[in-house]
Amino acid sequence: MGGLAFATPGPDGSPPLTVPRMSPAVYQTLKSKITPILSQFFSKVATPPEAPGKTSHGDIDFLVEGPLNSSFTPNDIAEALNATRHVRNGATRSYAVPHPEVPDAFVQVDTHVCPDGRLAWECFHQAYADLWQIIGVAHRSLGLTATDKGLHVRIEEIEAKDWKASMLFLTDDPVRVLQFYGLDVERYQKGFEEMDELYEWVVGGRFFSREVLEKREEKANDRRRLKERSMYRMFIREWMPAHPDAGIKDNWTRRDVLTEGLKEFGKQKEYDDILHEHQIQEDEAALWQRVAAAIPKDGNGLNRALKALKVWVRFEDGKPVVRTVPKLGVQGRPLWVLVVQDEENLLQWVEGHWEEVRALEKMRQTDERHEREAQKRPMDGEATEEVTSDERNTEAR
Repeated sequence: MGGLAFATPGPDGSPPLTVPRMSPAVYQTLKSKITPILSQFFSKVATPPEAPGKTSHGDIDFLVEGPLNSSFTPNDIAEALNATRHVRNGATRSYAVPHPEVPDAFVQVDTHVCPDGRLAWECFHQAYADLWQIIGVAHRSLGLTATDKGLHVRIEEIEAKDWKASMLFLTDDPVRVLQFYGLDVERYQKGFEEMDELYEWVVGGRFFSREVLEKREEKANDRRRLKERSMYRMFIREWMPAHPDAGIKDNWTRRDVLTEGLKEFGKQKEYDDILHEHQIQEDEAALWQRVAAAIPKDGNGLNRALKALKVWVRFEDGKPVVRTVPKLGVQGRPLWVLVVQDEENLLQWVEGHWEEVRALEKMRQTDERHEREAQKRPMDGEATEEVTSDERNTEAR
């Protein structure tokens, strides 16, 4: 939360807390002191490496995983940290720990609980501040996306309609990711003391291209990054222009990177299966558009007719027939594109039977409505009987 978790009054109405930025010395001292305390509660505790040359810190971010037991509470952690207040924001909890040098001031200590097995990746993904903002933007047009769950390649044919569904998971192993990008693993593990070192390391990756970066499509998030993320802004607006030879190399295409990723991580079959299923869904949607065109209705009338076809039509040997019993819900209902043998005959059949099918569905819905009303009627009758009885008793009195 960047030191702002306690900038508002506490839940009991207590005033906001003063949380000044920390010097690197205070940051390191507290990090060393707090790590063993948190290790009393969690099996794994880590802090992502900070940006090189950082002169002050707004908070201390800890990633934790694997509670050692289920009995402790945030209050127990707060007591161990001598925290005055703590607040929760999703999987992250912020603790206000007394500042060791500034009277009546506090340090914000954030603990983010990672799902089992994910701490190493999340620590890697959050390392060096805006590092993955830079890598992400520089490689986005090549179809690569890193999230808090791992590295993914986006399937281009699906991306425009469903960004999330287009992402094929490759790995959450940090070393394998660096190797895939062609980034120097040993140099990364050694760490970076200067920003120049980190920027030079980034542009040394095998996929990085100045041309690809400069031709990137600017999105709203990118413009916000330029305003809010200083390390990213410095790389784009200052460092790259000052190093005109950086990233001058033969460009990889998106298809090249996809092929390399599927091979490297053994994802070819999964990719083929996803693409095949996507194509089936696309073909099904296209078929229903042609079915809709065969019905002389539009708007709600067309929608009701299409729904009726889905409920009342089945196939025998690839030919449509009207069901005797409606098939409600999608489970067990086959995709038409997989069972139709002759589309021309299907469309002719729809032209000749859609009114019959719509009438069946209208009758079914009417019967269903009458049944619901009938179920309510005895209850209404009982209520009327009670009122009438009360009225008679009143008249008798």
